Amino acid sequence: MIAIATLSLLALSAVAQDDDSPIAAQIARANAALDEIANRPVAERTFENTVRAIDDVQARFFIDARMPGFMAQVSTDADERATGREAAADMSNWFDRLYQREDLYDAVRAFDRASFQGEDAAYLERVLRDFRRAGMGLGEAERERLAKIDEELTDIGIEFRQNISEDEGYVLLSEEECRGVPEDFLASLPRSADLVIVELKGPTVRPFWNLCEVEQTRKKLSIAYGRRAGQKNVDVLEKMIKLRAEKAQLLGYANIAEYATEIRMSKNPDTVRAFYDELRPKLRKKALADFEEFQAAKREHTGDPEAEFKAWDYSFYKSWLMRERYAVDREKVRAYFPVEQVVEGVFSVTQELFGLRFKDVTEAAAEKARPIWHEDVRLYEVWDAETGGLLGEFYTDLHPRPGKFTHAAQFPLVLRKRWSDGTLTRPLVALVCNFTKPTGDKPALLTHDEVETFFHEFGHCLHSILSEVDYAEFAGTSVARDFVEAPSQMLENWIWDAGVLARFAKHYETGEQLPAEVLDGMIAAKNLGSGLSMEGQVFLGMMDFAYHTDPDGEVDTTAVRQEVYAETRLFQPTEGVFSQAAFGHLVGYEAGYYGYLWSLVYASDMFSRFEKEGIMNKDTARRYREKILAQGGAKDALDLVRDFLGREPNSDAFLRELGLSE
Repeated sequence: MIAIATLSLLALSAVAQDDDSPIAAQIARANAALDEIANRPVAERTFENTVRAIDDVQARFFIDARMPGFMAQVSTDADERATGREAAADMSNWFDRLYQREDLYDAVRAFDRASFQGEDAAYLERVLRDFRRAGMGLGEAERERLAKIDEELTDIGIEFRQNISEDEGYVLLSEEECRGVPEDFLASLPRSADLVIVELKGPTVRPFWNLCEVEQTRKKLSIAYGRRAGQKNVDVLEKMIKLRAEKAQLLGYANIAEYATEIRMSKNPDTVRAFYDELRPKLRKKALADFEEFQAAKREHTGDPEAEFKAWDYSFYKSWLMRERYAVDREKVRAYFPVEQVVEGVFSVTQELFGLRFKDVTEAAAEKARPIWHEDVRLYEVWDAETGGLLGEFYTDLHPRPGKFTHAAQFPLVLRKRWSDGTLTRPLVALVCNFTKPTGDKPALLTHDEVETFFHEFGHCLHSILSEVDYAEFAGTSVARDFVEAPSQMLENWIWDAGVLARFAKHYETGEQLPAEVLDGMIAAKNLGSGLSMEGQVFLGMMDFAYHTDPDGEVDTTAVRQEVYAETRLFQPTEGVFSQAAFGHLVGYEAGYYGYLWSLVYASDMFSRFEKEGIMNKDTARRYREKILAQGGAKDALDLVRDFLGREPNSDAFLRELGLSE
């Protein structure tokens, strides 16, 4: 047992704790493979059997252990979800422990980066960086504390998200309180005596915010929605922030934001602050104009010249203005977007644009050893139309159900990987969404915003599947966190093109295409409320940053939320609300939510090439596929953008998109 003898006490303790894990066998195999690397005699070590072999072990472990953990997000069985959460925690802990193994660190740092090129050099640099960031320059006691912190953060991060997904909050409403909400939608909701039960889930509350004529109902739902997951999740969050601050200080960083941004495009917190300082005055100018327009709409609609526009009025008066000023009824527009047609539309556009073929292989899933966890799930293969080669696979799981992940996301399940023996494993991802289910004899109809969401998530899917890197470490969306949204945000632009919409935006009953005048109205209204909306993004990003730049991590998150809200929004903060408790991005995106706006700058700039050269220009799409999507995280994201654009990126297109100017 020479291998175990060389492990630190920390690693021995961790291995012992894995015996009852739902992925114990996978952990044991991965640890044995790492032991083999670490214990290889120095004279026999090569880059392939030492450095590259670590990526082999990580990729194999990810393939073996990922699916059980993913079931926590989608399974219909509560016990399987619980087991999945345990598996996900154990998987995360294993990756943390890997970079706390001194024997592996000693083996890797013996290699000189200058001796290698391309992905090999980049991977060696990445591994050495991650060892350093895991505390490999610290003493044993400090590393043991770091390991304990990481395990606690994994566990309570899962608890935080579980509390959100399993929140069973609801509001009871009378028929009068529902005035304006479509009857067929109300008929789909559960009842208690004569009262309508409105669960606090996005697909359920959005129709009330968009259409309910009763302001007190909109207010009631807004406050209840802002209290999801309860004070218990506020307590969980504050514990997380405290632990993150301790981790940063142990590693020699001023705060966790400094630690997090070090490996992102921004590089440091000051760059993020400068980004907001430059952007906020421009957004405020547009937000003030929006506020005036929306308040005037409320006064006209209510007949009250003193009516004040409130935060819970935003969606309602955006819908009202679209109908009254732009002749766009968002509910009527939904009739042109049955979910099946939207899926086919996304498929049609992306297959033509990027030279792909998608094949539904759901019926053959069992033969392929691919689980189908619910009747809504479909499985597709992606083939390259030019070479005829298989590129990867993806699942779709589009409708809500109890216990399921509550938002929309792409989940990588298998990463692209070229093994040391030259064989290739192709990527597998899952697109998990929560679009309204069919009601009665009416199919599932999407709002235009939901169509945008599906294009967005499919952008992540393409990023994963069209990756051409050799290392799993760099595969697909494994890019700087503040760039990862850019490719998916860029694909959203296709939903505003008449030619693209003509492919699939057809009335579910008549087959009529979306009328040109309706699309013209939608385009004219595209920037309606953009300043208010973007200030909402600024609020979330700055709240996240405020939490994670606190020096000691002792944060009253509700008080900070109210302060940042007052600073960044035109609305007065609502008392009794603690929406941070249900802000799932605070796990995984901590000190990184600024990246949504940051990456949108690059997304808009990249799309400017398609605007100039043609939205369905295959040559532009080929260049984009080669220069951005294929590269994964093997190169600096800024270099990828420069290479694609042929110039330095700028914010001009972003400002135009929002209806802003310098």
